[in-house]
Amino acid sequence: MDYRAYIIDDEGHIIGVHELNCAGEDEAKQQAAKLLDGHDLEVWHRDRRIAVLKRHTRH
Repeated sequence: MDYRAYIIDDEGHIIGVHELNCAGEDEAKQQAAKLLDGHDLEVWHRDRRIAVLKRHTRH
């Protein structure tokens, strides 16, 4: 199915996108979580947002 993980900057703007080929929402969230690093992600299925994932911060 068609899922996308949008990379969101500190001001809330989309700065990139990852195309995800997943069987369902849970798999899309799991794959998107692996992409977290420095920016928040929004996971979408077509025109519906299914998750907001907060960035990992490194110390």
